[in-house]
Amino acid sequence: MADNYLDFSEVIPALTVEEEAWLKSQLEQVRVIDGVEYAVDDVPEALQDKDPDWLGCRAYRDLEGYDADFGEEVGFEYSFSKDEDWGRHLWLYTEQWGYVERVAHLVQKFFKEFRPDQCWSLTWATTCSKLSVGQFGGGAVFVTASEIKWQITDDFVEEQTKAFRESRKEESDENASDS
Repeated sequence: MADNYLDFSEVIPALTVEEEAWLKSQLEQVRVIDGVEYAVDDVPEALQDKDPDWLGCRAYRDLEGYDADFGEEVGFEYSFSKDEDWGRHLWLYTEQWGYVERVAHLVQKFFKEFRPDQCWSLTWATTCSKLSVGQFGGGAVFVTASEIKWQITDDFVEEQTKAFRESRKEESDENASDS
């Protein structure tokens, strides 16, 4: 049996100190108990045994369809750094599996808050530990403050196959009517 992977690596460059602090806050694990949000380490002792109403990264509290049952983790790897190429930046990556929709959601929230006139993109690869038919692909996501656009290789191939079959059927129908 093969292992499947989804890999990506991208940065949000040129962060200000304020932007970096905001991103760190958004990536913080929180629990919501009785409508009150607590950092995981700051849950009052009297509430520690109580089941939370919601748990996960602060950034995902407004992520439509987010299910904390999939894990309260961020869903990808990240690190903050500073270098001469990107200045202060956030590196978003994965080496085995990551949730691209969570990255896109975080970046869109960031743009809404700080950079409404900018855009950002991420490409990813889906791979497999053994050569397995149909297990390789990938995609891209393009993010602005107002929208998120996706292009997934499987969808592209399916659309092209459908268009090809429809054109072949039209050709066949035309040839049949000419006879």
